[in-house]
Amino acid sequence: MQETLLVCSRSTKKYLPEYSRTFVVTGAATKEILDFEGSEASVVAIGGGAVIDTAKIISKNPITCYPTTAAGSSNTSHSVCWDGTRKLSIKREVPKDVYVVEDFIRDLPPMVKENTMYDVLSHCLDSMWSVNKTRESTKLAEQALDILKQDYTNSELVEAGNIAGTAIEICPTTILHSLSYPITAFYNISHGRALGYLLPRVCDYMNFDFSEYNKYPPVDLPAMDYFLIANNALKYNKIHDTMKKINVDTLIGILSS
Repeated sequence: MQETLLVCSRSTKKYLPEYSRTFVVTGAATKEILDFEGSEASVVAIGGGAVIDTAKIISKNPITCYPTTAAGSSNTSHSVCWDGTRKLSIKREVPKDVYVVEDFIRDLPPMVKENTMYDVLSHCLDSMWSVNKTRESTKLAEQALDILKQDYTNSELVEAGNIAGTAIEICPTTILHSLSYPITAFYNISHGRALGYLLPRVCDYMNFDFSEYNKYPPVDLPAMDYFLIANNALKYNKIHDTMKKINVDTLIGILSS
């Protein structure tokens, strides 16, 4: 019988030393990971969104996971990998067991904590701004937002991410995430950092005051080609589920505001 495979990052491997078989994730998954889709019967994952996404792709059964960021992947039925500059969303099983362990996230680096908070906030807002939102998805998003209003612990932040993950499982993301993908793809800006840059601009367009949820200064990024970003964001059909009108001109206006 095949031993359980541990999928982890370099920094999280130490927390579960009892697993002898390991797959170390060093960044966002590329399409080559699909060669191993469903190849493992038993998988445990400990890490952030890229780790858990990779574990879900590799496993043919629902995984057990220990999320160390608030990416929400532990509560969704899809995984992300990249084909060059194109994001692929791979349908997988929702993890069966999810454990938030304080000892594993006590030393979460400040930049990681900031960036993963932007992801939680964006999951909530994208879902709430969708024409497909439901009463349940809205309630979940509001629960996660209530946590972000407080002086939350690392564990509470990760729990908020899991709640927001359940919200986007019901009602997928819209404008913020669609805009973030080309920023990551063409400029190698991390997902959370891209969302941190977008949040004040998109919130202004959507008439939403996010100041009570955000504890961090504005995110500055290098000069970018707004036309390139806008046109590539429009390739993701879910951007058109946003409640307000979206086209190239509106997106360029948001990005340049």
